[in-house]
Amino acid sequence: MIFQFPIDLEITDKNVQAIIDLDTGFIGFTEFKNNDTLEYYYGESPTEFKKALIDKLELLVAKKSLVNFKICRKNEKMKSISEYFRED
Repeated sequence: MIFQFPIDLEITDKNVQAIIDLDTGFIGFTEFKNNDTLEYYYGESPTEFKKALIDKLELLVAKKSLVNFKICRKNEKMKSISEYFRED
């Protein structure tokens, strides 16, 4: 099942949503403009979209992070390297 979580962004004179795909963890943006739907990857999106998303999320950020190394890609790479060097 694909589950995407839309967040309406507050950008003057634009109808934009941040879309977070909860299966993949990817973030993108969708803009409705001139009766067309424009889709953007996070990296290629206009800076104002990213700023508007951060403004929305800022209110939800914890004061102190508990961190989760299980979901960190850097941790997965280090785990693979560590296992490689431990092999006989």
